[in-house]
Amino acid sequence: MTASYAIDGLRRNDLAHPRELEREAPYRAHLFGDLRIYHGDHRLTLETSRRKGLHILLWFLLNPGKPCSTDQFVDTLWPGADPDKAIQGFDVSMHALKRLLEPELGPREQSSFIQRHASRVYTFDPAGLWWTDVADLGLLYQRGHACDIAGDVARARFYYRRVSEYVSQGPLLEDESCHWLEHHRRRYDLMCSQALTRLMQIDIDCGPDEELLESAYQMLRLDRYNQLATTVIIEVLLRNGQHGRAERRLEAFCSAVQRDLGVQLPAEFVELRRQLLNGRLHRSGPPHLPAR
Repeated sequence: MTASYAIDGLRRNDLAHPRELEREAPYRAHLFGDLRIYHGDHRLTLETSRRKGLHILLWFLLNPGKPCSTDQFVDTLWPGADPDKAIQGFDVSMHALKRLLEPELGPREQSSFIQRHASRVYTFDPAGLWWTDVADLGLLYQRGHACDIAGDVARARFYYRRVSEYVSQGPLLEDESCHWLEHHRRRYDLMCSQALTRLMQIDIDCGPDEELLESAYQMLRLDRYNQLATTVIIEVLLRNGQHGRAERRLEAFCSAVQRDLGVQLPAEFVELRRQLLNGRLHRSGPPHLPAR
């Protein structure tokens, strides 16, 4: 079976290797952690006074192909502002953005990727000119899922691990506090969480302990109360004879769940805790985690 699994919604060039897509794009935007935008080797920056132009670009990059009217931009980026002044601010910001991205454009020339339609509606088409890490994460996740469904676990594992690497990059647009970013953050956190869950499930029986632990600790960066990740860490510690560390890890998790969430521990954790405290796992070995 080849790597070219059918994935709904992907264009032909999306079947290229992800590194090739990044290398060939004239514009590159890194949105996880510290924001970085490049045109070729030149890093692009907008003046502080033109910050809203940057927010327009960020909206475009996170919503490629989605139409948005001037009024919708104003409601999203200038909430509570005087409508006339906000529309004027939008026009100035859009002009500054176009000059930054394509300084060679003439006064009446159309942008290569920002299209203006009737009724002051705008769309953004990356058109192979832009690479973004958010699009890369989405592509990697789709490919991993397609391989997983097709039974190609080795290739699925490769793509899921590439997805999981984004966890260490930091949150989406870490320094931005815009309310409209929250649903995008939840979406990408969910992709990373699901990829890490499958990585742990795949590696429980056949993966190296180091990679299994890496996935578990990355998961805990997203969800400190994740039961699977905690159980994986405890099992690996027990498997390697580190019973004291396993017991401390379990106690810390149980205390945090009861203190912070105010909920009862799942039955399997109650039993695991009982066995650890009684020392029975020293004789019988660690509990077995199911692959699914």
